[in-house]
Amino acid sequence: MAEQGMTIEVGGLCFNVRYSNLNTDRGPSLRIYGEVEGQPVQLLRFDCFEHEPHFHYAPEGKNNQLRLDKAKVSDPITWAMDHLQGNITSLVRIAGYSALADQVDEGALTAALPTVEKAMRDSIPVERSGMAASGLRFSVDYRTTSTDRGPSLQILGDVDGQPVQLLRFDCFEHEPHFHYDPQGKNNRIFLNTVKVSDPIDWTIDYLRGNVASLVRIAGYGGLADRLDETALAAALAGVEKALRDCGPRD
Repeated sequence: MAEQGMTIEVGGLCFNVRYSNLNTDRGPSLRIYGEVEGQPVQLLRFDCFEHEPHFHYAPEGKNNQLRLDKAKVSDPITWAMDHLQGNITSLVRIAGYSALADQVDEGALTAALPTVEKAMRDSIPVERSGMAASGLRFSVDYRTTSTDRGPSLQILGDVDGQPVQLLRFDCFEHEPHFHYDPQGKNNRIFLNTVKVSDPIDWTIDYLRGNVASLVRIAGYGGLADRLDETALAAALAGVEKALRDCGPRD
């Protein structure tokens, strides 16, 4: 089973951890898979999001979704680990997979939870001082796909009170590229690797003095009109350092 993020196989199940960045929310996501009739099936999912943390039973089937009460749950990752502790078999059974629940090793699964928790916390992109300017946020992480990998820069801004990914620069090893409005129209443009030997250097040069224009091309003219290009340019040195310091997580 090819999955993004970090995968841990133990006790008859598979834990997959990734960082999800949606149009309206973001945060670590834990997907728990098991084999049903010879096929991998997502049994449970815990989306430890910033604004609306929640979890799913059988997310690709009946998809019963339960939201956490943020007034009572200040740390969704801790809540998820506590909810799973000694309880995974029962949750898998509630999701509708009783036969599989009878086969899993609850002890081995519980023993793996500290590793799962660390992976979830490590999945959160590093946000450094100087990584925000003029109402935009620069978020850097290391992305690995089935065919490529490398540092990735997301530029986010608030649109109608919600965080939106405006631009993304994937400084990948084989096919570096960038996206306008990656979670909307998602116009993707590939760099010519014959002419561009250092995608990070190209990205920083392309952004310098040009962020407002790129945000406008992405379709967010109202936001672009409010940007301070000088303040954004001043933040680029910190962004470049974050990209160069970024590497794959163990």
